[in-house]
Amino acid sequence: MKKTRVLLSGHLAPPLGGIATFCQALLDSALAGLVDLRFVQTSSRRRALASSGQATWTNAVEALKDCGRFVRACLAHRPDVVHVCTAVGASFLKNGFCVAFARAAGSRVVLHPHCSFEMLYAGPRIWRWFCDRIFRLANAVVVLSKEWSALGERLPGVRISYLANAIDIGPYRVVAARRPRVEGGRIRLLYLGHIGKVKGTGDLLEAVEALDPGQCQVELELVGDPLPGEDEARLAAEAKAVSGPGKEARLLPPVSGQDKLACFERADIFVFPSHYEGMPMAVLEAMASGLPVVATAVGGVPELIRHGENGLLVPPRAPKALALALETLCRDARLRSEMGRRNALVSQEFDIDRYAGRLAALYGGLLPRGDGMACG
Repeated sequence: MKKTRVLLSGHLAPPLGGIATFCQALLDSALAGLVDLRFVQTSSRRRALASSGQATWTNAVEALKDCGRFVRACLAHRPDVVHVCTAVGASFLKNGFCVAFARAAGSRVVLHPHCSFEMLYAGPRIWRWFCDRIFRLANAVVVLSKEWSALGERLPGVRISYLANAIDIGPYRVVAARRPRVEGGRIRLLYLGHIGKVKGTGDLLEAVEALDPGQCQVELELVGDPLPGEDEARLAAEAKAVSGPGKEARLLPPVSGQDKLACFERADIFVFPSHYEGMPMAVLEAMASGLPVVATAVGGVPELIRHGENGLLVPPRAPKALALALETLCRDARLRSEMGRRNALVSQEFDIDRYAGRLAALYGGLLPRGDGMACG
């Protein structure tokens, strides 16, 4: 029997981001052996992150081109299932059109929001109405965390499948296995992701500034692109202002491949102080690298990090609580090591090949019996 024809709609880097990381991992996973998998890029790789989401003619033209590629891919491949990855704002608006077209063309649609439910539905009544209409059009909605139970309450009858994010843990397991267990010296803090206010960058810098250099000396690496609307020069100046005796903070450009692995390898603590999240890929990567995690209890993060077991959770927008959590781990090498070992073990549950099998089963369950199969 033929394999289920699947069209994955999303984007690959550049720019770097959670959806790009997810799509690349899925394309490299066992899924390609389980279904007839095709991919369509629905976000221009020429578009700089700083311009994303802005209401400009250039972005409008690029969005039309993105939709055009999607339509052509649907017509060329006639997929049984279209898997649409999306995010907040303009991304959801554009991908809403893709969902509507795929349904009209006769495909089943899996809609996969890589974002916070709260952030997606933050907007006027007409925007919430639009979101409702698109979710009702989907044959299944893949959600990242329990936060999305609110969607089921809002839209009874919508088929919701919980699938936490996943990564290829193999390269990170190598990093975890050779992690040095060294006490003393400066503690290296790592943040990796988009940089800006809603990602808690200001909170983190304030927390590091509040640390007592007599108790813990730290080096902070902020690795990633500034979010749209953020002033990179201002962020760099704020990081430099934090630096002083026993402290150093640096902004670094986004990394991938071996450079990303090197960031995780030289770190002692991963910190993720975002105000809103879905289920951050960077936290999964840090866990697989054997790092303890200090993060805000938002979105799906509490489903990854159990406070006091494999990391420490703090409220969002709480620099003092963040500073206290960082100080706790900076002063206790044994606790850092124990949490890191637990994370290396827990991360095996989030391996992309396991995920691929579950996803293939979901695809197959959307089709009438005999129309296709999820594995070959």
